[in-house]
Amino acid sequence: MIQGNITILQNHPLAPLTTWKIGGPAKYLAMPRDLEEVYALMRLAQDRGWPLFFLGRGSNVLIADEGLPGLTLCLARSLLKLERQGECLRAGAGVPLPKLARYAAELGFSGFEFLAGIPGAVGAAVRLNAGAFGHNLGGVLRRVWVVTPQLHLVELDAAALGLGYRSSLLLNFPHWLVAEAEFALGEPTPTGEIMARMQDFLAVRKSRHPANPRSCGSVFKNPPHGPSAGWLIDDLGLKGRRRGDAQVSRKHANFILNQGRATAAQVKALMAEIQDRVWQAHQVALEREVVFLPDDLI
Repeated sequence: MIQGNITILQNHPLAPLTTWKIGGPAKYLAMPRDLEEVYALMRLAQDRGWPLFFLGRGSNVLIADEGLPGLTLCLARSLLKLERQGECLRAGAGVPLPKLARYAAELGFSGFEFLAGIPGAVGAAVRLNAGAFGHNLGGVLRRVWVVTPQLHLVELDAAALGLGYRSSLLLNFPHWLVAEAEFALGEPTPTGEIMARMQDFLAVRKSRHPANPRSCGSVFKNPPHGPSAGWLIDDLGLKGRRRGDAQVSRKHANFILNQGRATAAQVKALMAEIQDRVWQAHQVALEREVVFLPDDLI
């Protein structure tokens, strides 16, 4: 299907576009090249009455085995603006987080090193206030621009986003598209020092995280008080626990791996078992970090 100059694919596989490599096809899929095409596709979805989904680099998301109805916009190849503006960095929603970290390092500014090993992109990371090693985007974020379902471009200061651990007010508006973000640059630092810290962070991630890349990252948020989600799961002897080809990592218990042909149903069943077991043993209600599509948007 062609809409203007935009190609819209039908029944296109979505699993290859995710880090978990799980999920059914998109009824319609488009890969916009810029914000103008995003607007055109959002308008088309409204006119046709199609549900609309946004997919970045495919981490932190579990797509249903039945796939997604309506129109999915794959933004991994669009909204890639990345530039310095005075004492700030402006980044489009599709910019990979490691690229943002490297760009800041090359400019000689620290504060972004913790992003080096995170596989997501700016848009989803801002929405979730992504972080690692005690740092998060809220520490450097100044403001964002979002496109609402009414096709308005709205500017929001970071202070208005209610940023917290793996949370922001943007999670209450899943149909808003984060189009661009502005980050503050800190004190100048020698690039070599920044690169060395980035390598240290990457080494720690490699030592702690499973080698199998087919995961979504951390499945559950760490509880606000007490042990981490990984510790709670490990304490119950659930490392290696399987449902079909979905398996709790033997290296890090807060990772669920696709060990072959895992389905979304198997992953959900394994997650539900973990939550139930942790609650029964520790009276801790684990909250998932991963987004279920389409469930969380319909």
